[in-house]
Formats: sequence, structure tokens, C-alpha cells
Amino acid sequence: MMSLEKWSGLPIQMRDDYSLVFEGGLPSVAPQIREFSAMKNFLKDEIGTYWRRDVYHMYRDVSLPEHTDAIHAAKLQYDITVIPPGRMGDEFVKTIGHYHRFKPGTQIRYPEVYEVIYGKVFELIQRASPDLERLEEVYLIEANRGEKIMVPPGFGHVSINPADDVLVLANWQLLDNKGIYEPYESKNGAAYYVIQSERLSNSGSLSAQYEFLPNMHYNQLPPLVRARTRDFPQYDLRSALPMYKTGVKNLKALEFLVNPEDYMDELTPDKLLARQNSKNEKF
Repeated sequence: MMSLEKWSGLPIQMRDDYSLVFEGGLPSVAPQIREFSAMKNFLKDEIGTYWRRDVYHMYRDVSLPEHTDAIHAAKLQYDITVIPPGRMGDEFVKTIGHYHRFKPGTQIRYPEVYEVIYGKVFELIQRASPDLERLEEVYLIEANRGEKIMVPPGFGHVSINPADDVLVLANWQLLDNKGIYEPYESKNGAAYYVIQSERLSNSGSLSAQYEFLPNMHYNQLPPLVRARTRDFPQYDLRSALPMYKTGVKNLKALEFLVNPEDYMDELTPDKLLARQNSKNEKF
């Protein structure tokens, strides 16, 4: 087994089959399972295959007993998602993708914040019009262990595992937040598909490249902007510290997840991301 405690801040081990073991008084949580058979409508190739029946596991509302009441009183929950490596057809394994609902009485969708506990992630976020019919911006955010990713209000998102090792993500979000999956299902996934391609290097050897293929089910496709994430010390979110630990010490710092209307000037791509380029082909 492999310990995830250093980067999660919780006494968690991962078995060789990628299932989690909760130790040290941490209550066990049964995962919600996304099976490959349920993902066909979210893929580039609906007849593709995957080496496992279960594509990824979601452990919802994880917390130590001494923290649970305070976390819930703050209207928050902490989740962990485990995404094994592999390909679905020629796509890298991914989550199906979803948008967030509006905060009642507003036209502002709830944000979410992710942390890479193990592995590497491509987080593909896309901002749509309020009716979710028209795309306006698309970003590909690359992050490694310890780094945090903010999903701003109005953005949907897909988590992609582009490596040959397991990806473990954590997230803080609104308690009992419900995802809106239908817009992704109706378009066979996100705005771009991530596949691996090979091309000759200057030395004549083949090198692996990531290729981003536009999803032509969308009527309008903004260019894909590659970006890296930042640290967010204003929310007690730093790459060197597990966000479970910083969160339970200062739940007030996560208030932006519950009351995003008070933080709209801060929760923008320009403030949250460091853009690298606007190419949508290969890198």
C-alpha cells in the first residue's frame, strides 16, 4: 500500500488496486463508482474500450470526526477522486465533466477548488453562457502534486489523467452540491479531447506528445488556452500545504465557495491562472 497522508493531510492509504483505506480514526467512506459503461456518451469514440470496468472512484464528504460538524456548519464538504491510468479508445482517461448550479437568487454558479494529492492532472475548464448553450472560454490547466486548481463560477470542468500512473485529486465544494452533467453528455464530452500522439524528434526517435482535438459537436469552439495554476494565499491555499489541514484550521477562508457573489472580482481566469499560450494543437 502507498500512504497519501503527507499530501492529503489525512491518514489514508491506497491499495495496489487503487482503492483507499481510511485509518487513524478517519471514518471509512464507500466510493461512488463511475463505470465505463456509463461513459459512452461522453467520449470521442463511443466504441472505445478501457482496461477496467470501474473508470474512477469518488469518495464524498471525507472528514475526521472532530472536524465534521464545523465543516458542515460552514456548508462545505471535502471529497477525494481516484482516477487510474489508461486510455478510453485513444483518449486519456477522464471524468465525464459537469457544470455547477446557480446559487439560489443569483445568476452565479458555485465555484470549486481542487488539489493534486498524487500524480498529474490536466483540468479542462470551459465557460458557457448562462443557459449552457454557447461556449465562451476554454482553458487546459496542468497541475502536479500539491498544486491547487480553482474552477471559477460559470465554468464546467473535466479532470484528465495524462500520465501512466494513478491520479488522486481532492476538492472542497459546497455541501451537497449537485453537478449538471447533461450539457457534456449531449455534446459527447468537453470542448476538446486529449489524446497521445507520437512524432519524430530532431534525433529521429519517436517522442510522445499530447494532442488536443476539437469536439465538433459544439457549434462554437473558442481556442484552447494552455495555463498553469497559481498559489492562493488569500484563501490559505498553498502548494506546500494540504488543503484539508488549512481548510479545517480556517474554514472562513473557504467562504468564497459558499458565497461566490462576494468574490467575483477575484474569481476570474486572469487572477487564477498563468497563461502559457493559446495553441490548440500539440505540445
